[in-house]
Amino acid sequence: MLDLASLHAAYEGGGFYSLQLEVGDRCFQGCIYCYMNALEREKNTLTDEEIYGIIDDSHSIGIAAVEWLGGEPLLRRSVFTHMAHATELGIRNNVWTGGLPLANGETLRNTVKHAAHGLISVHVSTIDPALYGELHPSRPVGDLKSILDAVKRTIDMGYPPAQMLNSVTFTGLQSADDLIHTIDYFESEFGIKTSLNVYHTYLRPGTPPGALSRFIPAEEAVKRVYDRCARQWGEMELPMNCVSKQYCSTTVAVLCDGCVTPCATIRDACAPNIHRDGAFRNIVESHRDHLTIGAFRSRKNLPPGCRTCRLSDRCFGCRSRAYAAGNGILGKDPRCFRKRNAS
Repeated sequence: MLDLASLHAAYEGGGFYSLQLEVGDRCFQGCIYCYMNALEREKNTLTDEEIYGIIDDSHSIGIAAVEWLGGEPLLRRSVFTHMAHATELGIRNNVWTGGLPLANGETLRNTVKHAAHGLISVHVSTIDPALYGELHPSRPVGDLKSILDAVKRTIDMGYPPAQMLNSVTFTGLQSADDLIHTIDYFESEFGIKTSLNVYHTYLRPGTPPGALSRFIPAEEAVKRVYDRCARQWGEMELPMNCVSKQYCSTTVAVLCDGCVTPCATIRDACAPNIHRDGAFRNIVESHRDHLTIGAFRSRKNLPPGCRTCRLSDRCFGCRSRAYAAGNGILGKDPRCFRKRNAS
């Protein structure tokens, strides 16, 4: 799913491999832990013309893949037109959908067509109907079956399971056993691997202090789930960031309000914005060191506990979790369970 040669070339050259592009903030999947629930009102300000220009700029700076994000990216009517434009420029399309829009046959066919050389990811954090209802209280439990049926139809259409993921968020509302069961299910039933994100306290307008702590899973539970994912991916240990520091360092995000940040889950109102600060390409060139986490090129600048960690060649912790915890973008990842007290 990753073009590793392009990824490592981008990292070694201080460039960019991937664009995370939010094409809207609407979503009807109703995950109660989702950072997009932080929005007080819709802030989707990117026009089709701006998205077209962002894709052109992405091509000009060597970006190899667009991660189509929302909200729910498949709710934007023009999304497939933009994916076709990316394909024309030789950029692969990775679609990160909640999964519900794939129940529509035309949407499914278009997604399979435009992500042919990329990735389709759905989001099912549990296959337990009762727990699914607790995590999505505003939605019918039947949504779970709709998503699983859509996954099967995607594979039946010939889309390779190796180009699919189940992207999960592990929260304190479920047990490690439940999430491990979900990982096992997707692997045995569909041959699909799991992409793991450990919940962190996104800053939500109007949310009382401490109200999000119920979503934080216990450290031992996190370790157990990481151990299961590591076995699935054929590694002894996985980095605490979603993929690796090389990927995180070569990814740039354009949020649906026009902000440009190092990651779509870093919601920084003070970030440069294409509505205010010019074209995407110009912003990238002016803020390259920040967007590539350039300070962490030197081991001495890593947070305490990371500098001597055996995984520091491919991990610097999740920058978004550090930011959301108030530690700053260069701070310690609060969910890391390794070498907490080392220098």
